[in-house]
Amino acid sequence: MPLVKAPSGAAAPGGGPARNTPNRDAVLADLTADTPDTRRAAARACRAFPDAVALIAKRLEEEEDTRVVEALVLNLVAIGGPAAAAALAPLLRSDRAGCRFAAAEALADMGPDALPFFDALIRDSDPQVRIMAAEIARGRVGGAVVQTLEHLLGMEEEINVCCAFIDVLAETGTADTAAVLTAVLDRLPEDQFLRFSVETALSRLPTD
Repeated sequence: MPLVKAPSGAAAPGGGPARNTPNRDAVLADLTADTPDTRRAAARACRAFPDAVALIAKRLEEEEDTRVVEALVLNLVAIGGPAAAAALAPLLRSDRAGCRFAAAEALADMGPDALPFFDALIRDSDPQVRIMAAEIARGRVGGAVVQTLEHLLGMEEEINVCCAFIDVLAETGTADTAAVLTAVLDRLPEDQFLRFSVETALSRLPTD
């Protein structure tokens, strides 16, 4: 689900009052309204409150509508900071695909604030969480994310996780990544899907 930037006019938590400060009781009621459009408008409006991160995190535990989830997640990205990243990280374990993908894309866009959560999620015991966590490395997280993926790829046993790591490394790796990918084939030579993933990645990596 590609995320679209939130409008720039909303007030940030802890900042000065917005030109038309929303009524808190009305917004909280609308967050649980029957109509998705009403919940979506409330998801945008709640950014004006100092405790917006907590409000959004609580709503994300239950929200099923993809567009409302997108509005909530976009507000967390706009707010930024470690608390917003902490609210997004658990969504990679969600049983709702829309939440998982929105959270991974949002964390990728949050920069260094997401790095501690990437480091934990990429080592999660659930293969699906590791797959989603790899997507974070496509963004502005920085740090040693490429080296982390290369290191963990050398130990990963789940083929689907290996291929997810390889796909991200094809986009973010360096010329030195080629040796890491070749080593995976030496370790797991029988899987044709893995071989295809490695060969595709090798063709995309820089050569110097």
